[in-house]
Amino acid sequence: MIDITFCRMAYIKPLLKGVMQVYRLDITQLGIPHALYADDMALIPHSEINCWLRSIIALTGDRHFPFKIASFLDVTNIDVCANWLTASPDLSITFRRINYGMSCFHSSGHYVGRQSGHILKWCYHNAFTEDVTDVDALRVAIMFTQVLRQFSSPNVDVSVPANHLQQQGKTKPSSYSPLMVRLAGSNIDVKEAEAWFGCQVVTGCEQTEVWFDTKLLLLEHTASVEQNREAVLSLNELDDLVNMPQRDDPTKALYEVVNYARYYGMPTVEQVANLLALSPQQLQRRLQKLGFSFTSIVAYVLNNIAVRYLLKGYAPDHIAKLLGYTHPQSFIKAFKRVRGCTPNEYLRHLSL
Repeated sequence: MIDITFCRMAYIKPLLKGVMQVYRLDITQLGIPHALYADDMALIPHSEINCWLRSIIALTGDRHFPFKIASFLDVTNIDVCANWLTASPDLSITFRRINYGMSCFHSSGHYVGRQSGHILKWCYHNAFTEDVTDVDALRVAIMFTQVLRQFSSPNVDVSVPANHLQQQGKTKPSSYSPLMVRLAGSNIDVKEAEAWFGCQVVTGCEQTEVWFDTKLLLLEHTASVEQNREAVLSLNELDDLVNMPQRDDPTKALYEVVNYARYYGMPTVEQVANLLALSPQQLQRRLQKLGFSFTSIVAYVLNNIAVRYLLKGYAPDHIAKLLGYTHPQSFIKAFKRVRGCTPNEYLRHLSL
């Protein structure tokens, strides 16, 4: 069994943009290739996301950096389909869209609403965050709260009086505050968290939850959404968006790990095995059980990616570089071995 989950670049990119702008870092310092960063639809093993978060903590010296980049951690900053997620007349529709739509961006995260009386708990659980659970929890709780603040109205009291804060001699912030925030992970500065969220914050929880009053669901968006009523996607973009491997599909997971590895050059057995937390020998045995050799699955994956690039209008020389081939001619020969024709011949067949 290959148990691996993925996160789409478009989903994590707002965090990366915030870190680069606020802390003046470059993606190369995180070991992220420019081609990978530029591909919003790229699927990234969640273990790699964890590595990036560790690097950010090491480079910034700030484990609570999500607070510093909070303005970037907004659903509207997800460039792919962000208008579909948030362009709705009220919060109830956006709430529903985010909860089921995130499955196209983040296979390890579970987003759901749990109601208890007049309180709705916006819940998030991710079992693959390893030693950066606290950072991941802050990221998502901030994102949830940013959504609530887009729909809250200054003229409507949608929160229970912040008794917890008042008892501590604190004042409520001018922007909307949740009723309570519960965070997975324990390495969190509670005082800093309560100052940002404006409510009681509990850490070390099983999952991350942002609590708010159910009447907030009926409030209208505080900004006009008329210009965002249409979300236009090409068929190729739609195909990319719904292309998220399920955890019980090892062949598809292998495909996407090889696809990810090629951003760093021609994929190797050692590299792919490391991404899967396997030894090279274990990987080879798993591939044999699935009916593949490493060479055959790499050829299959790269060939299919090449076709997608061809359909998007990329030139063969450019595709060769994107796929990690040293020479364009090597790519053309590899393509012909699988398809029986050159890339240009393939395109001519399609146009007949």
